[in-house]
Amino acid sequence: MEWSVSSVFATAFVICLASAGLNGTRVWRCDRATFDNQVHNHCVPLYKQKMAGSNYQKECPWPTTKGHYTQLDMCVSEVAKRSRCVEPSLKDEIFLELHRTYFSLCFFMQDPGVHVTLLLVLPCVIATFLFPFCCVHLTSATT
Repeated sequence: MEWSVSSVFATAFVICLASAGLNGTRVWRCDRATFDNQVHNHCVPLYKQKMAGSNYQKECPWPTTKGHYTQLDMCVSEVAKRSRCVEPSLKDEIFLELHRTYFSLCFFMQDPGVHVTLLLVLPCVIATFLFPFCCVHLTSATT
């Protein structure tokens, strides 16, 4: 009997907590105007100012501007949290636009040249062919 009374009280307590939480909740919507205003008037201009010193029109600026890019990412993330705009597509639009502008000369990873491939592969191939001969030589030398 004690077990069933305590479980009834526990169940009632959980239901009360759930209903109290549901009645007082408010749905916070994305404040898109604040998001756009803060990003385009604060984050992006700071990034553009820092990128002005790079030579992005003539070469890919990626390794040297990684810190600026990280700061932009943190700034946009902070604005997204404050304005409750956590939809990834909003952030993607901003970064795609900046990638088209500043990283158009950055290409995807390319395959290494033939000489690099040969330097990586040949030692493995040679070792694979020499290993059986070494084993035969070692086993026949001890007998």
